[in-house]
Amino acid sequence: MTTTNLWGDEPRSYRLSAGVYALRDGKVAFLERASGAMVGFWSIPGGMVDPGEDPLTAARRELHEESGLTPTGPVEYLNVFPLQAYGADILRFVYVAQCDAGDIVLSDEHSDGAWLTPSEYLETHVNDAAFERWNTESPHDGFNVLANRAGIEALTAHLETRP
Repeated sequence: MTTTNLWGDEPRSYRLSAGVYALRDGKVAFLERASGAMVGFWSIPGGMVDPGEDPLTAARRELHEESGLTPTGPVEYLNVFPLQAYGADILRFVYVAQCDAGDIVLSDEHSDGAWLTPSEYLETHVNDAAFERWNTESPHDGFNVLANRAGIEALTAHLETRP
């Protein structure tokens, strides 16, 4: 994916974030944002990497803080993709983990949670209509929809290579 600096011509300074595709029975845990950037958007549990924290530790922490879920197997690195929020360019480290136990327990940052197949997410939350809607509100938000689309497509490709 080609990134465009929507903040102007100044040099880029990236903040780091991390997230987890929490898997169960062929579905992924998605959360609807209730505060912060893109209120109403559905995405995976994740957030900013704290100073001195590595992305994997941040991903595990954010997964539990935002959804109450804990990995029941290995946490695998998937990829890094760009986001734009809070006036910054962000690089999100994304991981994949089985989370076969427990219910989604929402933090105050989210208003809803659901287990969706990757194709359901593509068809309902990051399709062309969703891009147009979010892009009309803000080019940064439209960029994030496309980044989340690329992320779920990367997950789908990854899952197809598993035995």
